[in-house]
Amino acid sequence: MKEFQFHDIYFLDQKKKCVDNVVQQNGENGSGEMLRYDVAPGIQITYNNLNMDTCYRPIIPEQDFLQIDHCLEGCYECELAGGAVSFLGEGDLSVSSLCKGQQLFVGSRIPLKKYRGITVLLETKTAQETLNADFRQADINLNKIKDALCGDGRSLLIKSKHEVDHIFSELYHVDERIQYPYFWVKVIELLLYLSLLDASYVKKPRQFSEEVSKGTQKAYQYIIENPFSKVTIAELSEMFHVAESSMKRCFASIAGSSIGTFMKVKRMEAAADLLVSEPQLSICEVAEAAGYENQSKFSAAFKSVFGVTPFAYRCKSW
Repeated sequence: MKEFQFHDIYFLDQKKKCVDNVVQQNGENGSGEMLRYDVAPGIQITYNNLNMDTCYRPIIPEQDFLQIDHCLEGCYECELAGGAVSFLGEGDLSVSSLCKGQQLFVGSRIPLKKYRGITVLLETKTAQETLNADFRQADINLNKIKDALCGDGRSLLIKSKHEVDHIFSELYHVDERIQYPYFWVKVIELLLYLSLLDASYVKKPRQFSEEVSKGTQKAYQYIIENPFSKVTIAELSEMFHVAESSMKRCFASIAGSSIGTFMKVKRMEAAADLLVSEPQLSICEVAEAAGYENQSKFSAAFKSVFGVTPFAYRCKSW
């Protein structure tokens, strides 16, 4: 079965005007769905729900595009020429310029086998004509946005913040009865927000070598598979042959949190499973299994993740 690339849905024949376009894949590589909406001429919104290792297929655009990606869950890894990689993680917003005849990425992967997000894609020329005709009072200039935020091969990357979260959070829960007019309103809101940003917001996403990326992903998987392990960050660094400082930076890009926070959350999630699946175990015994000799410290850590004490969680689950 052919793979579909994260971006290839956008380079379908532009003469085909369909209300919705769904691309699905199921196979050994995993499963995924990309649901596209043609909001207006030159403007598309795609909901991406991917649970697979990769969906890459090289495609070179036939027009100039402005691409805006928001990651709700998971992580997306892009490989650049020369082997370096960068990540779009949870809560991140990126703005990229896709130029006619140029290939932006040479490869991509989904390291956590989970990516859920939204892409707003604007075919620059047609979208600008649409904006000029239907929303002239906004005075939105796509070329100015592109030059300010992603000129000279740069990309805008904004970590989760209130304005971005507000715009996209509502897009993930839209009543079908108002979808298309609401999409149009939110696209205008997003473009107005971006038009206010200047070069001070511009930075290239962090890039990591292939060695650092792969080693950090192995460390991530180790934590998932061994949630009660007492391994330290320094020991993880040594185990997977990645400098500790590099691993910390790369891990934050992949998981959206620090290694320490991630380990704590996974430890508490595993403890929560024990509380429910092993009712014969006392809370003290579950705390010991999770590596806590002090039950009160375990309860405090558990509550910081789940919002309730272990006892309340167990009672609620029953």
